[in-house]
Amino acid sequence: MNNGKLQPDSLAQQQLQSNIMKKAQIDLSIEVVLLIVGGVFFLLFGALLFLIDRGMLPYSEGSMYGIFVVLVSMQIITMGKTPFGDVLRSWLVVVIGLLAAMLGTLAIFYPVHLNATIRIIAGLMVLIAGTVGMLQLFISEDKARVWMKVPGILQQLTVACALVYGIEIVLGIITLLPGIMPNPLTAVFLLLFGASLLFLARCIHMAAHQYRSTEAKRVLEPSTTKRGFFLLKETSLTVGNSFNIYQGYLLILLGILVLLMILGIIPSFNSDGQLGLLLVLTSLQLLALGEFMGKEMSRSWPAIALGILFAAIGFFSCIVPGILTGVIQPLIGLQNIISGVLLLATKIVGPRVYQISHPPAESVALPPIVKQLTLVLTVTGIVTILFGINMLAPLLLPGLFGMIAYALLLPLLIIIMGLMVLILVAITQKLNGMSMPSP
Repeated sequence: MNNGKLQPDSLAQQQLQSNIMKKAQIDLSIEVVLLIVGGVFFLLFGALLFLIDRGMLPYSEGSMYGIFVVLVSMQIITMGKTPFGDVLRSWLVVVIGLLAAMLGTLAIFYPVHLNATIRIIAGLMVLIAGTVGMLQLFISEDKARVWMKVPGILQQLTVACALVYGIEIVLGIITLLPGIMPNPLTAVFLLLFGASLLFLARCIHMAAHQYRSTEAKRVLEPSTTKRGFFLLKETSLTVGNSFNIYQGYLLILLGILVLLMILGIIPSFNSDGQLGLLLVLTSLQLLALGEFMGKEMSRSWPAIALGILFAAIGFFSCIVPGILTGVIQPLIGLQNIISGVLLLATKIVGPRVYQISHPPAESVALPPIVKQLTLVLTVTGIVTILFGINMLAPLLLPGLFGMIAYALLLPLLIIIMGLMVLILVAITQKLNGMSMPSP
């Protein structure tokens, strides 16, 4: 008998298990995740461009540029990384990033109508980012001048940055001056750029771990922007809530567009791009946050591989329309059903069952904000399940009835989901400000 105390063997086993779990967890920063996803995008687009040039595949140019602008906007929203360089992630920067993301989203939905506009915006983003990045790399006193003096990963980081910025300048010119270079040669530059982004992601990941103490000191330094105009203050948004804000506005925009389309006010939009974008967001949440189908999971190599696969499928659907629609729609439907069920089971039903079976000695009144959170999570779980079922309606109820059910319920469910996501962001931000753990 151990009288409720852990024996040394038990402690050793627990420590061993903890070490194994830590080794299985891949610690990827949001910057590395976005670089990996960007690398996958350009490698895939470069490979597909060879087939597109030969007329073997359809091509949605506006949707391709739109998803690229969304990826750039994610860097602005989550890190304050803009084409003009790194800036303070203030609320103004987040708002600008959201507006850019919405513009990219509209280009994905209506690639023909916004093709020229989004191409110019994407070209300027790439050209400015490459030019400014190259100048800062060699002019700044704390970058290439210092890195090249240190053998090892910092020298590799300098080479990676120079490759990325140099190819960005070339791709920016190609984008702004279409036809200046034949498609096969453009595809080669795209493949080189994708490989360079992956190389840069590796260098940043290794450098961050090697110089973690310096980075941690910089991150933990108190902000000097607590006072001033609200929009110019540094935002306290977490990475997860940064994703969720875009997702909430995306769903509301999508719901409104679907409703207007059903009423015949606007033309139908690119459903392949819409489904592809949703799948890319799923991959970003898995890679950056370790969240998948409403459940947290360790970011092991299999999980990272799954996230990259989802990103590749989503990119393919945005670039090449009409091929994967029948695959992605039921996939997203099943994902939402499982997510909703897990959310209700783990956040609502499970705690309630435990509370009933293990009643506290004294009843404790829940704070109003916790009650609001419980209500929002409950509605979110139910609506997510209904949305998933609705996505499967054309398959479960083939024919006119299934299409009518799909059309009538879809916009309402999407708008409610978007509103719940934004309300959840507001509640969790308030809980974080109160120093209370959020579920």
